[in-house]
Amino acid sequence: MKRTVVLGGGEAGLIAAAYLERMSGTDTVVVSERERHVFSFLLYQVMKGMPFDEATLDLRDAFADRDVTVVRDHVHGLDATEKRVDLRSGSIEYDILLIALGGVTRLDAVDRSRVSDVRTDAREIQRAVHSGNVHDVVIVGGGPVGIETAATLGPLNVGLDVSLLTSGDRLLADFPERAGRMVERELGRRGVDVRTETRATKATENGIVLDGERVEHSDLTIWAGGVKPNPVIEHFDLLRTKRGLLVDASLRCRGANDVYAVGDVVDYPGKVKDGYSAGLEARRAAKNALRELRGRRPKEYDERWHPRIVYLGRTTALFAAAGIVHCGAGPAILRAIAARGYPFFWSYVY
Repeated sequence: MKRTVVLGGGEAGLIAAAYLERMSGTDTVVVSERERHVFSFLLYQVMKGMPFDEATLDLRDAFADRDVTVVRDHVHGLDATEKRVDLRSGSIEYDILLIALGGVTRLDAVDRSRVSDVRTDAREIQRAVHSGNVHDVVIVGGGPVGIETAATLGPLNVGLDVSLLTSGDRLLADFPERAGRMVERELGRRGVDVRTETRATKATENGIVLDGERVEHSDLTIWAGGVKPNPVIEHFDLLRTKRGLLVDASLRCRGANDVYAVGDVVDYPGKVKDGYSAGLEARRAAKNALRELRGRRPKEYDERWHPRIVYLGRTTALFAAAGIVHCGAGPAILRAIAARGYPFFWSYVY
């Protein structure tokens, strides 16, 4: 029996593994450093007070009734010629490989110890904002993650003064311009101080350095800025740029016909780095992996319809797709349905 190996236990990896197992008769293996996956849809609910376990999924439980093997280990390298992945505990061979190792914060090690990262520290943020010891909160990042964090913390009745900083001239730089204006107005109504063209250059023990000189006091600094590809790909013998692994139109790594990559570790023209896009990529890459196993030609990844919803509160969210922008209750309802149902129906949706 042929073996497909998925590197990464995040949402993209789970989607790919579930599809591969359901649609093929191959031996499917998932390699993940973590035992549990945290659903990105629910990170903001955790900050509000949701028990952390309710926002996570045990990977072994997720595939308990499926023909999928979950290996908890660290990836150290890849030999694409020998079709072998090197792990901390040994190695594993594959027929088809799908890389979904995600990204890491752009902060260096020193700064990282002084800030909280939305993607990994939601539980710590929850404890801090409800401790009574935090008043000034500075959020760095004007994209969807930073905005949703600000929209979550701003209205909390726990005495927080929330500021949202972005180095760009507006929020949501890769959305239509009017989307940024809508979001800035909504955040202002929720008591969030939005500051554009303000670059955070360094984190300190008591705050954050702005534009290289001015220090902004902060009891809690939250990083919601950009990410870079998981540095482990530097040990892969695959073509890459600083932005990630180079893939062709079918999401196949250039120069390696049996290796696919998705999410924050890949680079191609027009790449959008968000969870929804990574999920679409994962599904297409999994389909192409199966087509290759069956001797068929992979299809190109085509993301013409890419709806995006940005949470702005219980009753308001922003919807943007194909030039259409709407801010109101409708998108909020869609987002709430997705957040409630995703942990239970993720395997069926994909």
